[in-house]
Amino acid sequence: MSEVFAQRTLEKLLGKHDFTVDLLSGGVSCDTAKVSWAGTNGAVVKRALAQLRVPGQWEADVDRILAEADAIELFGAITPENVPRLISRSDEELAIAIELAAADMHDWRYSMLSGIVEPEVGATLGKVLATWHTKTRARALPTRIAAGKKRLFDLRAGAFYGGMARTWPEFAPLINELSAELMESQECAVHGDFSPKNVLHGPSGTWVLDFEVTHQGAPVFDVAYMCAHLNLKAIALVAHRDLVAQTVQNFLHSYSLHAGVIPQNVSSHTGTIMAVRVAGISQVNYLSDDQRERAVVRAKELLNGAPVLIP
Repeated sequence: MSEVFAQRTLEKLLGKHDFTVDLLSGGVSCDTAKVSWAGTNGAVVKRALAQLRVPGQWEADVDRILAEADAIELFGAITPENVPRLISRSDEELAIAIELAAADMHDWRYSMLSGIVEPEVGATLGKVLATWHTKTRARALPTRIAAGKKRLFDLRAGAFYGGMARTWPEFAPLINELSAELMESQECAVHGDFSPKNVLHGPSGTWVLDFEVTHQGAPVFDVAYMCAHLNLKAIALVAHRDLVAQTVQNFLHSYSLHAGVIPQNVSSHTGTIMAVRVAGISQVNYLSDDQRERAVVRAKELLNGAPVLIP
């Protein structure tokens, strides 16, 4: 039995069984494990961390795991083919169990970094995101999502935008304005971490994962978040740059085609997020020093209004 997930936690979520627990990476924000037992396909169990796995101090409310459960149910009802099923939740243990993906579905980030770039995934994700945004406008949202601004501030507007405003003071007025937009907007349900690392793709389909930053807010953030990470991939994947560029184009075109509206300031948001990933609190680990320098230049170009489409 894993020391991270006590037997009582697993039993509350999944019943009494003889569990096999394999810890997964979980990123910086969660303890995550694949849990197996006889006669089933198993499940993924998650619990949020109070102190995120980063070198500096970065704390967030662990209640976000329950907001993630609410978001899985919300988005799963809208696009059930693109969201894992919520098996169970324990508000007492602050843990959730979700459906395990098919074996042929892989982390889209790692697939791209290994040289497998499939631009059609961009079109799928553009449709999914636009559908979420349009279907959650002008409706009552679950309480934890509607009241999610503290999580947004702790994990994004304060940590990311506030941090970059201090790191790059020449852009501080713009970044602070963008941060205020995120905190004030109430347009629709926003995923808050819509990036390749939270996408599983394969012959069985395409899933979006990790909904703990979901909140009621500005849809531009999700669009910019994906564009920022794809711009980074274009720098890292020199041999596949054109395919990554096509992926961005497909994503934006599909988003617009399915009634998503792309604001004029998407470039500024994209540049801010990209900057965080190369010079801020949450830096990617797959760029060389030279590529990191190019990413800094690109982030500043975007903050100055360059198009998000990869040139």
